[in-house]
Amino acid sequence: MNPTVYPLTSNRRDEALDVTDRAFDDTPRDYFERHQSADPNWDVSQSLVVDDGGAIVGHLWIADRAMHYGDARVRFGGLADVAVDPAHRGQGHAGRLLDAAVERMQADGQPLSLLSTGTPDVYASRGWHPVPTARLQAEFPGGDIEWAGGYVVRPFEAADLPAVMDIYTDIASDRIGPLDRSEAYWHALMDWVPRIAPETDIAFDVLVQVRTVVAYAITELSDERLEILDGGIQYEDLAIPFLNVWRDRAAARGVNRLTGELHPASELFDLLRKRASASIEPTRHLMVRLNSLRGALESVVPELIRRRRRMAPLPGPAFVLNVDGETARIETPMVNVVIGEPVGNEPVVELTSGQFLDLYLGAPGGYEALDALNIPPHVDVYLRRLFPNSPFMYWRADRF
Repeated sequence: MNPTVYPLTSNRRDEALDVTDRAFDDTPRDYFERHQSADPNWDVSQSLVVDDGGAIVGHLWIADRAMHYGDARVRFGGLADVAVDPAHRGQGHAGRLLDAAVERMQADGQPLSLLSTGTPDVYASRGWHPVPTARLQAEFPGGDIEWAGGYVVRPFEAADLPAVMDIYTDIASDRIGPLDRSEAYWHALMDWVPRIAPETDIAFDVLVQVRTVVAYAITELSDERLEILDGGIQYEDLAIPFLNVWRDRAAARGVNRLTGELHPASELFDLLRKRASASIEPTRHLMVRLNSLRGALESVVPELIRRRRRMAPLPGPAFVLNVDGETARIETPMVNVVIGEPVGNEPVVELTSGQFLDLYLGAPGGYEALDALNIPPHVDVYLRRLFPNSPFMYWRADRF
């Protein structure tokens, strides 16, 4: 009997969770169960499984998420809990799951897919590309850290959530990448994050000034490091009280190392660069796949229009993007952007999916690809206006 891939059903979920438990020695089974069922968009059928001879031997979950893209939102499939039973590896089951996942995401209208992995080659073979992200490396400073008074760091309380959500939305509003977090998602996040590694201490803190929440942070403290999982900190001086608290907690556990995934333009990194000798190292564990060119472009039209109005409101050219054989026409009339089918007489810009994704997500590789092409100057100008370089922002608290 040939292995088959099909959506999971509730009566076989325990079998699938057993596979993830056997595949991931360092992550408790409870985490996978809670991570999935706590998600507000979760349905058991989002999981795909491989059945080989009547036994479930592989599992993959497609989390239904959306990310900020300035004024727009882009639905994507977040691939998580990809597992093959150790006794059945080397038989092509991972490839079967990934191929089925792509078909499922395309059918479900998810133009992008994101995942985090330590084995990028497995996913690169199925069309996923690295997203350039950055990881902070720092050591806590010695001596006093001077800061203005009037602020108190305390644990998060349920009544703080509206203020925390507003801060997050404010910070994410101009960025590409942050997840669109509903109130239900926030509650889910606070449920599953502490279960990832039970031996670590998760802290969700808020910064209060005259009873008003002005910043927040989520951190994870292990015996090796304190990691920033989310930093809702908009101004450099708001980070100093947190830094004091983090240092004290870390010192109590004999830890001096501070890490976190931050974009280099963040206020938090700016402070840590000055106060904790922080540096940024590029990382490539986050990967993205283009499932639909047309869908990816149509999803972000509100943000493309905002960029047009801000930088170039006058009518611009019509041109065609050809990305690995998939085409879409971009028309830029007065303060508008229209995505449609090619009509046959526009300039064509040919890119690989990796080059397009760099351009789409604001990574430098997108401009490097344009520099190497012979594009009409007016088209080149508009491509750069529609897709400016903008650091991708991703928080580890959203890991899937």
